Order: sequence, then C-alpha cells, then structure tokens
Amino acid sequence: MVALNGGKINLSPEERQTARKQRLREYCNTHTYDKSPTPEDLHMLAVDDEQKFIYCVISKVGTTTWKSVLARPRGNNPRINRWVMWKRLTNYTEEERQTRLTTYFKFMFVREPLHRMVSAYKSKFLQTPGYTKDIRKEIVKEFRPERYDPDGKNFVGFPDFIQYFSDNKTRNQHWRQYEKICYPCVIDYDFIGHYETLKEDAPLLLKIAGIKESAKFPPIHKSTSTAQVVNYYSKVPVDVIKRIGELYRSDFEMFGYEYLGPIKKLLNQRETDQVNFVQKY
Repeated sequence: MVALNGGKINLSPEERQTARKQRLREYCNTHTYDKSPTPEDLHMLAVDDEQKFIYCVISKVGTTTWKSVLARPRGNNPRINRWVMWKRLTNYTEEERQTRLTTYFKFMFVREPLHRMVSAYKSKFLQTPGYTKDIRKEIVKEFRPERYDPDGKNFVGFPDFIQYFSDNKTRNQHWRQYEKICYPCVIDYDFIGHYETLKEDAPLLLKIAGIKESAKFPPIHKSTSTAQVVNYYSKVPVDVIKRIGELYRSDFEMFGYEYLGPIKKLLNQRETDQVNFVQKY
C-alpha cells in the first residue's frame, strides 16, 4: 500500500489530489458502507451559500484555524470559531441539500488516525476537561469504580480512554470515524486535504475553490509529534491497540495512511519481547 499522507511519496499538490480521490474511489468500490445517511448524520457539513462551498468539519484537523480563515471573506470576526456563520447541511430540505451537493465545492481535511486520537484526548480530557465531564464519569465507573467520585474530577488516563472506545461505543465528532462524519463514499468531495500536508494543500484549496484572496491560511504549529503519539500508545495494551485499530481501519485505508503506522515499531518490539519472554520461561 502506498501512503499518500505527504511524507512517503513525492507528488505535487495537484497530483496528490488525483491520487487521494482515486484511492477513495477504489476503497468505496470494494467495501460496504452506509449508502443512506440521514439528514441528522450530515450535521458536521457546513454550508456557505455566499461562497458556494460545503466544508465537512472534522475536529482536531486544523478546524479552528479553517473557521477563522473562511470567516474573513465574509467580513466576520477572524477569531470566530463557532458555527454561527454557516448553516449545516441538515438544516435544508432534501431538494435544497441535493442542489448544494451537486453544485457547491465540497472539501474535507483528515489526519493520521492515531495522531488525531491523541490530540482529541489532550484537548478534551486534559485541556478542557469540563467538556468530557459525563464521559469521564462513565469511563471511571467502568474501569476504576473504586476511584469514582460523583462530584470529583474523575481523571481518565489515555489507556482507559482508548480501551473504552476500543469497544463499539457511541462516539462524538471529536473521535468519530471519518466515514461517519463526512460520508466520503456517498458525497463526491472535490478536495481531500491532509493535516500532514496542510502547508501545500491549503493554498491550493483556496485557489481552486475560488475563495476570496482575503482568506490566507497561517502557519500551523503542530502540538502532537509522532514521538508523543508513540509515548501515549506505549502505555496501552497491545490487544487494545489492535481493537481500536480495527474500529478505525477505514480511516487508514480510505485516505492512504499506513495501518497503525506511527506505532508499528512499538508493536513489533513489544510482540518480540513477549515471544522472547515466553521462550525464556
């Protein structure tokens, strides 16, 4: 499998788009998927009727910056990071949805799945824990019931976060699978960006989407490195990692990311160590 995340193949931004869309088509032609999302399923698709585009908003993929960038041509406060400047696709009638899906420019940005999970955990469990108050209670009650405090912080470590979602739990948009947010096998996206190649992808998107020149994408300062990802997952049991990997396999395969790529060496080493231990004893 060729990885198309910008780091393992030397393509121009335009060639990258062709390769990504071809890969997605091949995936959709060979896999089953939900062919009839409900209007409620489309609530993360932001619609700009002025500039005639649809942006599938995936959390932890430069979303806050994109909202600020896309606000400028409309005269909105560039610091805005809320939904107030857009309707969601779910807000339209069936006829209006189909018209927009057929005629508007549609784009989405994805990120290496393991990186995204770490980034979501850091953001919502460590930096803004109020957001995850209820889910932290559920996780602690399931895995650390002796530590559960109905009025306390109920701290959840990354291993418990991953173990909890390695089962088929209900997920919110911050860690839901891409295919269940953007429905890329149903919606024909004109542009598929990757967080890893954002520096090259952003200007190309703004150009071909015809978004006004006042929209400029600032430099991105990535807060989660591969070394951090390896460190976080080093504390998670191998069987749990494999379960979470299977649940997010479509995220890897649809968009050309190497399956469990960032932590493959870690997994191989741990499995080798386990074999050596068994052989020794």
